[in-house]
Amino acid sequence: MSESNKETPRITVSNYTKIWTLDWVIYALEGKKLPFPTNLRVVGIFVVTWIVFYILGNTFLIFLPGAWTKLFIPIFVTWVLAKQKLDGKTPHMWLYGMLLYWMRAKRLYRYRKFEHNKRYVFKTKVVYRTQRERT
Repeated sequence: MSESNKETPRITVSNYTKIWTLDWVIYALEGKKLPFPTNLRVVGIFVVTWIVFYILGNTFLIFLPGAWTKLFIPIFVTWVLAKQKLDGKTPHMWLYGMLLYWMRAKRLYRYRKFEHNKRYVFKTKVVYRTQRERT
């Protein structure tokens, strides 16, 4: 076995920053124990989707029964959004980051906004091709 085929051993570097970001879990409400512990983020997603589908159920989705628009669809959407990760982020944080990116100035110089006020005028004729030439 030659020396060039040997790989250097992999080194694992431990990163303990995840220790300090604890998930908030709800075990009981008003002294009544919940059937299963719930993450606070999941509860927030459910409340927002319930409000959205409550409004949609009373306006656009009037043909669906109330149990679908006020219970089943919000539970399903909450389950999907809680399991989904986009670029390692939760969907609402990914959308927030994309909105910030779309609103941010795209012309930057050393991370500061760059104003482009000069108008360029060519003093000579600019030559360009309109057809491809075959040689």
